[in-house]
Formats: sequence, structure tokens, C-alpha cells
Amino acid sequence: MYKVFIVDDEELVIKSLKATVDWKGSGYEVAGYALSGEEAVEAIKQIHPDVIFSDIRMPGMNGLELKKRLDDAGVSAKFLIVSGLAEFALAQKAIQNGVSGYCLKPFDEMEITGYLRKFKRELDASRLLPEGEILDLIEAGTPEAHSRLRDELALAGIASSEKDGLRIMLSVRREKLPIHEKVACLTVRIGYRKFIYVMADRDADELMASFASEDRQFLKGIGFSKRGIETAGFAQAIQDAELQAYQYFTLAEDLAWEGSWQSNDMKSASAMLAEGDDQAFIAQLDSLQAMFRSGHLNIRHALLLYNECILQLSRKGRESDELYLYSFEQLAEQFEDVRDMIDDLKRLFQEEKGPIDHQQVPVQPGRSSTFSIMLEYINVHFGEDITILGLSKQFNLNPNYISQLFRKELDKTFTEYLTGLRINRASELLRTTSIPINEIADHVGYKDYFYFSKMFKKIMGVPPRGYRFDQNENNSIPAPF
Repeated sequence: MYKVFIVDDEELVIKSLKATVDWKGSGYEVAGYALSGEEAVEAIKQIHPDVIFSDIRMPGMNGLELKKRLDDAGVSAKFLIVSGLAEFALAQKAIQNGVSGYCLKPFDEMEITGYLRKFKRELDASRLLPEGEILDLIEAGTPEAHSRLRDELALAGIASSEKDGLRIMLSVRREKLPIHEKVACLTVRIGYRKFIYVMADRDADELMASFASEDRQFLKGIGFSKRGIETAGFAQAIQDAELQAYQYFTLAEDLAWEGSWQSNDMKSASAMLAEGDDQAFIAQLDSLQAMFRSGHLNIRHALLLYNECILQLSRKGRESDELYLYSFEQLAEQFEDVRDMIDDLKRLFQEEKGPIDHQQVPVQPGRSSTFSIMLEYINVHFGEDITILGLSKQFNLNPNYISQLFRKELDKTFTEYLTGLRINRASELLRTTSIPINEIADHVGYKDYFYFSKMFKKIMGVPPRGYRFDQNENNSIPAPF
């Protein structure tokens, strides 16, 4: 229960407010009251309420003066002004002083209950673990982590039962969806433009029903996991919801909420690509478009298909190592949709049939000036979305030529060099700051927290949080830059 404190110079008004609202049903209790501002200051310091209702006009210290005294004393409770007059100037002044709400006498139960619900959401959110720690719990997958996740869900007002489990919604867009007014959910940012929303099944059903009237553009980038999941299944549920969220990329004719996560195994797309002559290979690419549109194949298959084609080019002697993509985000950023991706793959195969550009790195002492300029650019902008194709356009160089430059000048691939820069910077930030790990992932160029964690562990031998703990075990907590 959250605690409420009421301040008014008329005791009858206090009794009226206490009787107007179902405090317990709203998650509150009236922990105390005062008949003056001076009396309120001392009582509030003892009670530590979460919400304060105060009359704006009182003898001696008025409501706004009380707010300032409490601010100066470090009291951070929600502060709601009550007034018997609809005075615009007073309301404006109250807002300027940072009050959380303004309501009129006589009291309106719906108005006050609306404020209480809003405050409760904000108070609940303030008690939750930081997003990075919640992501670590999901990734850890231990019984203790599952228990702590259930505690976080309870704080967010989400409870599951045998009859009513949980479901995860995922959105791929820059801003999170404003659904908290509609359903109780735990929202966590897991990437540059990717959020998950954990909610009860019944709330997910209501939300999906409300989405039914929205146009296709609004639904773009939204996906749901299957029903009835538990905290132990969150990692898989996120993957399921992500496949649905990227249905727009595969041009699925029907954006299905149910069942699309049960798509064929990812190996099915690879099995369709038999080695043969180029014309047969290109024909196979064309035939796959219909399977994407029908929903039989999803973005996981698209990524597999793309990289399988790059592998085929490599086997034919084409310098194509740097063309590989490693995440759905990279694929969706490089191509508008699966049709665009397949058209580009067909172009690569058709180019492979014709004369190949055998542009080679010039053999000369010292590093080429073009490569030095490119390297300087990468060293500064590695936290952005950098690809070898993007560099080829920016510096007007053949992608194969750039790959050769990296191998000859640095004895490593472009991907190895870029990954090294990103992980080195991430390591530095983990050692020297307390910036949340999901924000560090964004900062160094990784659009997905879980992919960043996987790459960091692959290179450093431990996950990011373990690395930070080991480095700072005996040091004071670093400050964010």
C-alpha cells in the first residue's frame, strides 16, 4: 500500500476526501493529515508519504509554500493541489512549481481515482529494477533469476496464474508504444529501436482486439509471443515475438497474431538452395518470394537465405566475406523488404556471371591515403551503423577492394576490426562508468542487447555484467560520463 497524507485547514474537508475514495481498492492508505502547513512539514518528515493532497489556500503557509518547503527538505512525494476555486492563474502557478496534479472541490471521485492510478503506475515503475538488470535476469535463466523476475512483474501490477499466463509483445520502432493506459505491463528496451512489453494473457487479448481496427502501417513492427508463458520461457518468447514483429519485412499478406511463430524450421530455407547452375539458383530465389508472402518463411529464414547466397558466391571465388549480415536489424536496415533483398542477391549472381572487377590493392610502401581516411572515419563512427556496402558507396570503392585493403593493410577482416573497436570501447565503459549495459550496447553500435552480450562473451570470455563485476569488485562504483 502506498501512503497518502492530506493537508487542509478544514477538518470537514479532510473527512470528505477520506470518504470519497476507495483508498484500499486503489492501492493506498491515508496515513495521516494536518490542519496547517507548519504542522504538515513535521508530520510528513516522520510518515514519509508517497502522495500528498494539499489545499492551496490556508492560513499561514499556503499549499505552494508547503510544496517549496518540502522540496527544500528533499521530500519527493507526489503533490496534488486542491482548490475551491477554478482559478487559472493559481493552476498555472501550481504547475510551474512542479505539482503533480490540480483538482477542485467538491471532490470528484473519478478525477481523484484517475490521479491515483497515474501516480501508482509511476510509483510502481520507480521501484522496478533498472532495465539492464531485468535483461540480465532474462538472460541468466536460473531459478533465482526467474523468482526475481516474478517479483518485478508483481511490482508492475502483473500477475499470472494457472488459468492466465503471461505473454510478451515486441515492437520494432524508435519510440515505445503508449499502451500503459490500456494494460498493466512491464516495458523494457532491448535495443536501439526495440522494446518488449510483458503482460497477462487476458490483457494481451484485449490489446490485440483493440489493434484489429488499426491500419497495416500502425501494426508494422509489432509481434506477440504464444500464450501462457512463464518467466523461464521469456528468452524464447522474445524470439517468437520478434519473428512476428518482422512480418512486414517478409511482405506477409496477413499480419497474423496467432500461429505465425510456429513457422517451419530455419533449415528449410537452406534445404531449398541446391547447388547448380546460376539460372536454376536465381529461379529458386524467385520461388521463395511466394513462401515469404504466405507466411511459411519468416525473417530468420530470410537472414539464413541471404547468408547462404553469400556463401555460394564465396565458393565461386567471389570476395564476399564482408557481405555477411548477423542480425535481423542489419537485414531490415540494408533492405526495404525481402523482395528488395532477393533482387539484390540476383544482381550479385548476375554480376558474378559477367566480367569480375579484379581491382587489387596497390602494392606500395606505406598505407594508401584512401584507406587511412576510411580507417579514421571508422575509428570515429564505429558506434554507428557501419557496413562495408555503406563504406563502398561513401568512398566510391568496390566492396571487394575494401575487403582486400583490410586483409593486406591490417591482416584482419573489416568485421574483425569493427568488432574489436566496439568491444574494446564497451570494455572501457564497463570498467570506468556505471552506465547501464543496454545503453553501452547502443553506444558502441549494437542494436540488440542480447546480440551484444553474446558477442562480448565470445571475445572477452565472460558476459558484460560478469566483466564489470570482476573489474570493479574492489573499487567504488564509477560515475556515468
